[in-house]
Amino acid sequence: MIYKQKARRDAFLILYQWDIKGDNLEQLMEEYIQSNNIKHPEHRRYIRKLVRTYIQKAKEIDSVISQFSEEWDIDRLGYIERNILRVAIAEILFIGTKKLNLTIYDYVKLTLKYAGKEPAKFVNGILGKVAKLSKES
Repeated sequence: MIYKQKARRDAFLILYQWDIKGDNLEQLMEEYIQSNNIKHPEHRRYIRKLVRTYIQKAKEIDSVISQFSEEWDIDRLGYIERNILRVAIAEILFIGTKKLNLTIYDYVKLTLKYAGKEPAKFVNGILGKVAKLSKES
């Protein structure tokens, strides 16, 4: 299932680029897949699933982020944290995951790599709240 870890990273990087540039997200995703020569069919499929789930559920996902980040408006979050949370929430709430703790760990690790320790703690806290919400549903 290593392709899921890679797909999570790639979906985050695609959303990150989109958030900065404002391009067509679907087109940006396909260009990213081509330019990074992603050949494994499951890897490509999961990237598309994560990004398209965000596209379809963007308002709900951003609302969850705003709700759980309490005093922080989504636009005040850093690009990295915001887009890692978008992909993570798309997966946890709308796609589903059998290994919730491992999924959260992957996203926290991504945040640690790209943003550092404090943002990783923040993302972990938000995803902990999202995990409780997903268990209630």
